Amino acid sequence: MRIILTIVAIALGFLSTALRAQPVDELYVSSEGHEYALTCNADGYVLTSLAPVSRFRGQGADTQVTKRTEVHYLGQSCDSFPDVAGAGSWGWANGGFGAEFDTGLRVMFARQELVCAPERPYVGNCRW
Repeated sequence: MRIILTIVAIALGFLSTALRAQPVDELYVSSEGHEYALTCNADGYVLTSLAPVSRFRGQGADTQVTKRTEVHYLGQSCDSFPDVAGAGSWGWANGGFGAEFDTGLRVMFARQELVCAPERPYVGNCRW
């Protein structure tokens, strides 16, 4: 009986790991340690966090913490728009790429390059 329970526990462990695993063509990690999946469309790039991200909003006694999946839109005209932080701009340099928003939020991706499958690197002029 003990062996059967052990085998069932191992099988459930493998199953739960397989269900959590998400296939991601390209994984990006921000300087804050958040992981994002990249997709591309006609307007530019879309980075979607794989896990909920916690952010502080407001100042002083009005500060609140929000926790949710983040989506960052990086447009071909160097504009950026996160679904939660207002408008901004984005750019790349030899050290990576990142976005700055009107709210003061900065999301940086050091030593990484935007590439959409199949092997389509960014060829615009959004440089910092």
